[in-house]
Amino acid sequence: MILCAGENLIDMIQQRVAEDGAPEFRAIVGGSPYNCARALGRLGAEVGYLTPLSTDRMGDLLAAALAADGVALLGGRSDRPTSLALVALDAGQPRYQFYRQGVADRDVTYDTLHASMPASARALHLGSISLIDGADADALAELAEAARGRGLFTSIDPNIRPGQLRGDSAGYRARLASIFAVADVVKISDEDLGWWDPGRDTGAAAEALYAAVGPGLLVVTRGAQGVIAFHPAGRIEVPAVPVTRLVDTVGAGDTFMAALLDGLSGAMALERAALEALPAERLTALLARAARAAAITCTRAGCNPPTRAETGL
Repeated sequence: MILCAGENLIDMIQQRVAEDGAPEFRAIVGGSPYNCARALGRLGAEVGYLTPLSTDRMGDLLAAALAADGVALLGGRSDRPTSLALVALDAGQPRYQFYRQGVADRDVTYDTLHASMPASARALHLGSISLIDGADADALAELAEAARGRGLFTSIDPNIRPGQLRGDSAGYRARLASIFAVADVVKISDEDLGWWDPGRDTGAAAEALYAAVGPGLLVVTRGAQGVIAFHPAGRIEVPAVPVTRLVDTVGAGDTFMAALLDGLSGAMALERAALEALPAERLTALLARAARAAAITCTRAGCNPPTRAETGL
């Protein structure tokens, strides 16, 4: 089983602006690790979600979507409210404002997370705003170290949101660095790298990160510029898949991550030595597969990942 841990929330996505100038929103379930879990489920992977959902009505929507996609809710429910995100779109690109104080998905400790991990777990994926600050972020970082100690394959997509930092960027950097150091796969965007290593171009920043933390695979997504990856087989470049009808890019990166993990699982490479031994041609094909899945998500509102049948994978 592949486990995902981190935020779940309701994305209030702007649909249009009314005649009086007021924006109108549509509520869609979301949250980066939550999206990744759903995308894995739709691809047919055995997947569990470790973070609790609220017992409120929005939490019921989140739970129903997980169940519909075959995702095991391992973290249970919390009486705290559901996190919210207001999402404004600029030429299809999302701009977020989060509301996450005293919410259900932060109602975790290391002990509760660790106790929720089944014996069948093979991999753990973490990411996004759940790692920014607070006791829950520290608990997730500790869980990553413990998972690696148990021999689980670990991955991270930091999905960095500089606008959500509250002055403790040093603590956030240290937390990310600690997870990078134990991760087998690091997926990071060119925008993330611009914050992580300002002043360098994307390629140089990626090479420096790969050399510093040494994951088995570092993947850099660059939107329409495609993907570059760093691996023992060398540097690999994969072009972006053209999107003929862009709706928005919400959840595209999460879908990419899910399809990559699912592909590595199918290649029997959810283990560090096997990952590092993958031939460049096979890894290139897996990255292209993930890019195709992400492109489909871009043609839909919110994170609505494709099924295996829809992707033809």
